[in-house]
Amino acid sequence: MCSLSNPSQKIIGTDGQELSGKRIVLAVTASISAYRAPDIARILMRHGAQVFCFMSRNAEQIINSNTLEWATGNPVVTKLTGKMEHISFTVGESKADLILVAPCTTNTIGKIAHGIDDSAITSLTSSALGERIPILIAAAMHQSMYDQPIVSDNIRRLIEVGVEFIDPIMEEEKVKLASPEQILSAVTLKLPPNNSSNKITSSTP
Repeated sequence: MCSLSNPSQKIIGTDGQELSGKRIVLAVTASISAYRAPDIARILMRHGAQVFCFMSRNAEQIINSNTLEWATGNPVVTKLTGKMEHISFTVGESKADLILVAPCTTNTIGKIAHGIDDSAITSLTSSALGERIPILIAAAMHQSMYDQPIVSDNIRRLIEVGVEFIDPIMEEEKVKLASPEQILSAVTLKLPPNNSSNKITSSTP
């Protein structure tokens, strides 16, 4: 069992308490921007959040799961097991307050939009949609892929069911991942502070 005594978690709340008591799942897909996931995790933690990571199989070819475990102080989910991780984080007292898919590829956007649950991340988002847990997506891809009509339709489809998108940075003919600061702003806007202190005693679902 992992607790707040983990050295990696000593940064929680050092820059603010806006996300105090919030449990956020950071889902990392196979964009080259996956290397920025530790920075995203740690800026959320510095503002009070407890962060857990899911990774797609192909994302592991870009960033090692050990890096994200170090960044968050929590085990990383790379595949579903008999522990039913996608349910543990979306149902019951230990469910997440928010699912953040960052970076998110066209492949994952399409699968979420069409209810294809063939990975840890898509099963997580499917269950989160059913439980009305907020989902934020930060896309990262080449602009030609982002602008193609099927992807545009998939994004509209997700917006219609309540998924929100964080505006990317558009430059060099690329849809670049939003900065950690932009992502922090979107998350804090989506998750208003608790009315009372909600001290976390365990980081396991």
